[in-house]
Amino acid sequence: MTRSKVAGTLALILGGVILLAAVLVSDQMYGRPTALIDRWYFSVSGVALMALGVCLRREAALFGILAFFLVVGGAAQLYVTDPLWFPALHLRPQNWKEFATIGVVTAEALVALVILLRAGSGQFWALADRHLGRGKILAFVLMTAFLSVPILGFAARQAGGAYLAHVLVALVLVPAHLLVMAAMTQVKSPISGLYRLSPLVPAAVTLLGSLALVWFAFERMPHVEDEVAYLFQAKTFAGGALTAPAPPMALRPGLDYYLFTVAGDRWYAATAPGWPVALSLGVLAGVPWLVNPLLAALSVLLAHAITNRLAGRDQADLVAMMMGASPWLMEMAASLMTHTLTLFLMLLAWWMLLRAADKHSRQVFRLAVAGLAMGWIFATRPLDGLVIGMLSGIWLFLSTPGGVMRAAWRSLPYALGCLVTGGLALAYNAAITGHALVQPLTVYLDAAWGVGANAYGFGDKIGPPGGWGTLDLWPGHSLAEAVVNTLNLAASLQFDLMGWSVGSLALILAFFLWQKPNRTDAAMLAVILAVVLAMFFYWFADSYYVGPRYWFLAAFPMFYLSGRGYVAVRERFPDEDHMAFVRVDSLLWYACIFGVCVFLPWRAVTKYYEYNNFHPTVREDAAAGRFNATASGGATSGGAVVLVTRNGDPGSALMLNDPWLRGTIYLNQEGKVDRGAVQAAMPDRKVIDYRADWTGH
Repeated sequence: MTRSKVAGTLALILGGVILLAAVLVSDQMYGRPTALIDRWYFSVSGVALMALGVCLRREAALFGILAFFLVVGGAAQLYVTDPLWFPALHLRPQNWKEFATIGVVTAEALVALVILLRAGSGQFWALADRHLGRGKILAFVLMTAFLSVPILGFAARQAGGAYLAHVLVALVLVPAHLLVMAAMTQVKSPISGLYRLSPLVPAAVTLLGSLALVWFAFERMPHVEDEVAYLFQAKTFAGGALTAPAPPMALRPGLDYYLFTVAGDRWYAATAPGWPVALSLGVLAGVPWLVNPLLAALSVLLAHAITNRLAGRDQADLVAMMMGASPWLMEMAASLMTHTLTLFLMLLAWWMLLRAADKHSRQVFRLAVAGLAMGWIFATRPLDGLVIGMLSGIWLFLSTPGGVMRAAWRSLPYALGCLVTGGLALAYNAAITGHALVQPLTVYLDAAWGVGANAYGFGDKIGPPGGWGTLDLWPGHSLAEAVVNTLNLAASLQFDLMGWSVGSLALILAFFLWQKPNRTDAAMLAVILAVVLAMFFYWFADSYYVGPRYWFLAAFPMFYLSGRGYVAVRERFPDEDHMAFVRVDSLLWYACIFGVCVFLPWRAVTKYYEYNNFHPTVREDAAAGRFNATASGGATSGGAVVLVTRNGDPGSALMLNDPWLRGTIYLNQEGKVDRGAVQAAMPDRKVIDYRADWTGH
């Protein structure tokens, strides 16, 4: 065994030990409390050592050194990044550890410079200028830096100088990370050849990564109010009803929560029905948290199948690889939000439409299934359904040869499918609100905020009264606010899509700068622009929870164009020694590994763990039997009534309620619940006063 392999083995062992220690060594064992972000950075050093070890064992020492510094340098930047609503750097270090990150990033850049000089930097820069163009390289760096800074937080504070300072710092950090990648292309790669990857591998990465997030960060529970409502309505559907009976009057103040509605003798959550229907399957199986991870993994497989038909196996492998390693996809799959379902349904519909082009006896069936899937998107997120459903229908019509009549007949099964599931959503509206075209959400927000407050378009009365702070920049909705919102969503996408230190949109920018678009590229661009334009006119541009979630249907087209951008860059460099492609492919592999093994855990520990003050303490106390109760006469009651003094978000307790109030009932006690009236309304139940033993993290 060579010295390099021995050193590589030792680095792998040491990295593994550090990684295990970061996860398994408790504060009690360590003898002092440790912040989660410090444990995360300690684990990152283990990941970096393991990357170095792999390269050393493959006789690629210089690549390993660069990979080590790419990991610790990118992690150092994350260490000084505010992880919550609008990620921004701490330009003024707050402690010695943040000061140390400056040294780490500086060392990263210096190591890259030394290796480039050793490899002959003049020849490299001449080659880059010849094949990529100096002007386009400069444009790439400028656009990457500009997109790296979310504007909304600065605009809310009217802090234009601070915004400019962050852009200037990004103009330093982006080239520093790019310098490492440039050096990696000039040294021996740890990958010895090109390999064909089964799409099952990235699908498995998505499934396992999202399940890890579900279990350890999201803790198998909601983290925003909308998710509590979705879970409640899913439980109602799982019970075989559209609504539950209205709760007793004495209990209603403690059950009041965002989107929860009591109308006459009915109780329901004011949501669209599409996602709660799917989630109800998980409720029936006792694993509602498993639905989205499964849909995300299936989406990766569908994306591979679609791309394979459109552009061939190589492009399909690239798209599946990037999609499977996307932190944004895994974060969304770990949540209880609607968007993973709509992405899956869109991809299912597109796959069916493409397969319907084959001369097959099941052509009509495939077109109908595509329509049913698109209609379900409408039943889940109506605006998304209209935009994607219409675009897909237009594509189907225009792509059918043989004239207008044949195109119309071929589009008919698709249209009928859309009408069936879309019509069920309208029927649901009629059953709940009394009007097929009036959604439960519209009725709820009109009552809570004022008529038309959640309307689509521009206007000075749009949005919640008093605003939502930095989430709703100015009163009403205007062209200026729409522009700011769009720029902020783009910055959020740059951050969360892939989690790369050089920017998640790097390969999409490469597509625009160096690729020659074809008809399929144009179709993908049309989808992206349609989604972005549709949300341009909506007042709320949510990026505070799971990235720019209102753009989530554009995720697949973005991965597709990223793959095309990657091919454009790779093909611009001659493969003279038959290893140039391998070295470039190594960069993509390591970038994806960084997103999964560095960025995603950082997101988990600094943002999503107990996010929005949702915590599992109430659920854990219930499982431990703390609320077990018997009636005063000694007979087993239907369960206690627990008056939960607010400590964290009330949804942490209300999510446990059964819509029919069977079992233990949890009420949010904020001084509005009359204990005596509750006991009188529930004479066979014990009333328990409770405050969760939770202090945050």
